[in-house]
Amino acid sequence: MGTDVKHGFILGGHVTSAHVADTSEFEDLVDELNLDEQAVVLADKGYASRKNREILNQRGFVDGIMSKAAREHPLSQGAKVRNKLISKLRYIVEQGFGTLKRRYGFDRASYVGRLKTDLEFHLTAMAFNIKKAAAMLA
Repeated sequence: MGTDVKHGFILGGHVTSAHVADTSEFEDLVDELNLDEQAVVLADKGYASRKNREILNQRGFVDGIMSKAAREHPLSQGAKVRNKLISKLRYIVEQGFGTLKRRYGFDRASYVGRLKTDLEFHLTAMAFNIKKAAAMLA
C-alpha cells in the first residue's frame, strides 16, 4: 500500500497471497503508484536492499528507505538520525494501515481469491479516502 505523506490518502496498492513477502512487491508497488520524478519513497528497514535502492535510483526517486544494521556493522550516528527523520514521516503511512485494520476490519480478507480480495482492498481504500477528505472539509 502506498500513501501520500502530506495527508495520508491511500494512493494505491495490491493484495498478494499469504506466502508472498511484502518486500518482494516493492518494485511493482513503486511502478503502480505513478509517482512524480524526484518523489521521496519512504519505506521501513525491511525494504533495505541494494536492489530496492537501485530501483529507486533508476526511476529517479529519492531514496527514503530506512537503513538497517547488520551483524558486526552497527548503524552510524548519521544513519540513526536519518532513520529518525524518516520515521517521523512514515507514521502517516502506518496510521492508514492501522485504520484499515481497526475501523474497516481489513485485518483479514472477507473473500476467497486474490481478485476479490484485491477489489475489497480498493473499495475499502476508496471509502477511507472519502471519509478522510470529508473530515478535512468539515
